[in-house]
Amino acid sequence: MQRRRKNKMKAVIELDAFPKVPDTYKEKTMSGGTISLICVFIILYLVYSEVNDFLYSGVKFHFVPDDELDTRMDLNVDLTVAMPCRYIGADVLDSTGQSVVSFGQLTEEATWFELSPRQRTHFESAQRLNSVLRDKPHGIQQLLWKSGYQQLFGEMPSRETVPNQPSDACRLHGKLQLTKVAGNFHVTAGKVLPLPMRAHAHLSPMMDDERFNYSHRIDKFSFGQSSSLVQPLEGDEVISDKGAMLFQYFVTAVPTEIESLVSASSGIHGSLKMWQYSVRNQSRVVGHEKGSHGIPGIYFKYDVAPLRVRVVPDAPPLLRFVLRLCAIVGGVYTSAGIVHKMMQGVYWLICSRCNTWSDASYVQVLS
Repeated sequence: MQRRRKNKMKAVIELDAFPKVPDTYKEKTMSGGTISLICVFIILYLVYSEVNDFLYSGVKFHFVPDDELDTRMDLNVDLTVAMPCRYIGADVLDSTGQSVVSFGQLTEEATWFELSPRQRTHFESAQRLNSVLRDKPHGIQQLLWKSGYQQLFGEMPSRETVPNQPSDACRLHGKLQLTKVAGNFHVTAGKVLPLPMRAHAHLSPMMDDERFNYSHRIDKFSFGQSSSLVQPLEGDEVISDKGAMLFQYFVTAVPTEIESLVSASSGIHGSLKMWQYSVRNQSRVVGHEKGSHGIPGIYFKYDVAPLRVRVVPDAPPLLRFVLRLCAIVGGVYTSAGIVHKMMQGVYWLICSRCNTWSDASYVQVLS
């Protein structure tokens, strides 16, 4: 039995692909130590770069058809118009022809268009920050997604003192539930009067259009319950000295799903569904005698993209990351060994040539 065990162990030893060389046969040189030291620094640098890329990787964007067609989307609005609430009305019309009351109703709050010093400071700070986000959306958006933050701006602070004059503006704020089809949300003169046969009307006061003032300020305009942090319209303020103005915003909303980008400390796990949108705007003075037709007001004409954007991390799987680290260490070590052997070969070749030349010269001297 012992002889069989010894034979089996000997057979296993014969299969050893990594034979060991006794230390007495190893020779340490200055060149080998120098290359080993360089190898250590190269490996540390490459490992650090690989770990940094793994922890702070970018994102990839995939476009897939949006199959959630029956769901509704929320429109979050906080808009201040420089007219008393009794003169204006807000409602939604879309291509389904539903009644305007089915989308919900915004809260009307009498206020003053001129902000207090504290409110002005808050609004201008949010305006500057959102301007930076609009100019550089891609890189900053990725950082914000990874951070887990859901809101960059706080709510508008309350006034320090109440002005000693009647309110001259109307704040429209709240949430509307929209169907995922093209439509428009508009604010124009007069209260909304729903009519049958997919129609509605605004009961506007008997006033000249020039007496209206559609100057407005947008504190919030976003889609969905969890909205993107970069909102192109938030922080916009338009002041007009003409009453018969037509302001149009053309909005394209894009459903977005972010997977595994938020940290566990933020309390959000899995995928996060939100909305992004792009916007174009134009404004003109309505004058029928000049051929500029239309109804003065503020119009947000929106449409929904048929594709959903899926944002996924670009980091490799953990197993592939470990394999890359092993490949870095093994590859650098092996390459260094090859370079060392080549340097030794060149050194020995030069030395052998020099010895040959010196021996030949010695023979010639003796002869």
